Amino acid sequence: MYLVSLALEYGAPFFLITSPVTSYADQILSIHRNRSSAGFSLDIPLIMLVASILKVFFWFGDNYSFTLLVQAVIMIGVQMVMLKVALDNRPAPGVKNSLEHVPFSSVGNGGGLTRPYDFWQWKSAKPYVLQMPFKLSICVGNLLCRRC
Repeated sequence: MYLVSLALEYGAPFFLITSPVTSYADQILSIHRNRSSAGFSLDIPLIMLVASILKVFFWFGDNYSFTLLVQAVIMIGVQMVMLKVALDNRPAPGVKNSLEHVPFSSVGNGGGLTRPYDFWQWKSAKPYVLQMPFKLSICVGNLLCRRC
């Protein structure tokens, strides 16, 4: 029984910490090998980055498990790599299966909702990179205001 308890005490945190790498490594390698991120939504890194950043800043207010904090920090790194690989291998708008197509073109034409300023659907990689310091500054500002 002692060995099981010891394995769970050290094994479970190890699996929690490495779960971001193990769960997204296959997707990153697949996009890199195929040289195409077609079918992959860039909203996934956005959601995971925002959730992980908020998780890190929540730790300063309520010190939860250090293992979960390390997991959140690693998840931020993995999602930044995922975003970089997906952006580098984004399919160009144009001919696909001998049909002219533009990503997300059906959303705007169908009377559906559109994102303000085409948020998180930019053509260049620069706005994606610039969003991260912006999000972090909002969180740091909120954290500093709560400390005052």
